[in-house]
Amino acid sequence: MNIRKLYANELTEFGNGPGICGVFAAWGSFGLADGTKDDIKRIKETENGFLCDYDKFTVKCEYEDLGTDVLSRKDYFTCKEDMVLNGYISRFLLEGGEYEVYTQYSSWQHESLGGWNDLISSVEISNRGNRLTDSATPMIALRNKANGRILVMHLLPNAQWKISVSKVQLDGKADVVLIECGINERNLAINCKKGETIDMPEMYIYETENKMDFDAWKIHRIFNRLYPRKRLPIIYNTWLLDFDHLDIDNIYRQADTAAEIGCEYFAIDAGWFGVTDDWTFDIGNWVESTNGGFFGRMKEVSDYVRNKGMKFGLWLEPERALSNTENVKAHPEMYLGRDDQRFLDFSKKEAQDYIFDVISNLVDTYSIEYMKYDFNATLVYDDSRNGYYRYFKGHKELMQRIRDKYPNLHIENCGSGGARMDMSQQTVFDSIWISDNQCPIDALRIYKDTALRLPPSSMDKYDVRIYSGMFPQYRNPEKAVLPMSCHGASWEYVINVHESFTHAFLQGGGIGFSCDIASYPEAEKAALREMIAEYKKNEEFFKNAEMRILHDNQNITILQYSDENLDKNIIHVFTKGIFQHKVTVYPFVCEKENYKCGEMVLSGASLRKNGIEIEVRENRCYTIECEKA
Repeated sequence: MNIRKLYANELTEFGNGPGICGVFAAWGSFGLADGTKDDIKRIKETENGFLCDYDKFTVKCEYEDLGTDVLSRKDYFTCKEDMVLNGYISRFLLEGGEYEVYTQYSSWQHESLGGWNDLISSVEISNRGNRLTDSATPMIALRNKANGRILVMHLLPNAQWKISVSKVQLDGKADVVLIECGINERNLAINCKKGETIDMPEMYIYETENKMDFDAWKIHRIFNRLYPRKRLPIIYNTWLLDFDHLDIDNIYRQADTAAEIGCEYFAIDAGWFGVTDDWTFDIGNWVESTNGGFFGRMKEVSDYVRNKGMKFGLWLEPERALSNTENVKAHPEMYLGRDDQRFLDFSKKEAQDYIFDVISNLVDTYSIEYMKYDFNATLVYDDSRNGYYRYFKGHKELMQRIRDKYPNLHIENCGSGGARMDMSQQTVFDSIWISDNQCPIDALRIYKDTALRLPPSSMDKYDVRIYSGMFPQYRNPEKAVLPMSCHGASWEYVINVHESFTHAFLQGGGIGFSCDIASYPEAEKAALREMIAEYKKNEEFFKNAEMRILHDNQNITILQYSDENLDKNIIHVFTKGIFQHKVTVYPFVCEKENYKCGEMVLSGASLRKNGIEIEVRENRCYTIECEKA
């Protein structure tokens, strides 16, 4: 698989034939374009792709070399008259042979859960409705078993999406592998006006032989360059403290400690709003509650937070509303959906204007500088039958309006945890709440697997611990309490890991806390204060860091953060249930350079060949720093 020749191969006889044409397929009121001889004659190669000129429409495909051997492909469908587009798919063809396919399932508390399957006939993945990583994530990897080469494809969806991989036989003589991806054609009927261009989702494509992490550092580098992070926030969020029970005195206790250890933002999660005494029946009534929450005292809380030197933040769910809420009753035409759940139709200017004004009023009233922007339900079917294409186009316009008015507002993307963790969404958000499951062991798995698609700097991770003196202290009588982390999305289960595991887990992107940090032992508060201060010194490094997975199994996970030139490398060795005393770590470094590792200076060649041996215990993290000498 030579991706440099990928699109050139699409234009040869290798890809000709109805249903197989390795370029594209489109169908609608204009008919069908799908690889007939007439279609092939219309395809003209250009300097960076191809152009197809039909009587009623044109198709343009552009490839771009993004660096690090990553190609981008963008397709554009332009109408010459009013028409209905029922489907458009971008196509690729690979040589035949035995393949296996990697895909990721994604759901609440089980985000980015990946695995391999043999390609026997076909594999298809798609998301559900208007949350773009609900059910699956938009990536595939295809490994040729004969030569070990892996083609990795990432979709940047701008609508409900689909990717399929199939074995197809040509003329009863030879098999090929057909890849089709783009807007999901299920129930699709986009009404297109004369002269309108429908942008198809962009794709990132590259090749690797690395089955451990697909050389995902290439995607990290491209994304860091194209969409650089403004900051890596240190956040306190109230949710897992006591969920929606907002006791103002307890909030002040948390704010005191958050400021003491170095938090920069202090955010109030759900429970602050509504016109009744139960906010769960008030989704869409975005006014401060006087019957619950802070009982009308939230401005006081905001002032208290800012007087502590932090920035005030608030949870909001702008897309969703219940049918009993004021704006739904007054303006039902602004919403999609049926029954009780309604969703703002961002394709309509009046819907955008409404929620823009709501957000502006909240930001101005409470001096908000951080927003947790949540989305807790999926609307599976788009009643307007455009696969949410116009919905997401309008949403992007709304986000740009907010950015223009409030350039310093940090917006964290959440969708019941990670139901919209895709690259296209991360072009408009600042960071991601990766999961409601912030158990350090589970969330480490979610984090590293999501890092196959997204740079580590885009993901916020949260400390969710409680300290208890009810457990035996295992030969450490001077230690008064044992740290227990929330295991899952609630406190029904807990799990113990060493503080070093939690501290290292938090690093890489934004650092968050969501628990009773005011009750932490003084020694742990001091340790967090020191860790955060050191992390802030390294902020520029982590903002641009690329991550490699050096080792990963149920017992040990080793992550390496590096700059582009491998001048500075920070390696975290996470141990879980292990039955060994030593681990040898093999850093990814430049073999011709010398590196300082602690008190030692070692050659890169020696590090790659012999590694660094460290002594380990279970449920801990060990950090190795290697910098060019």
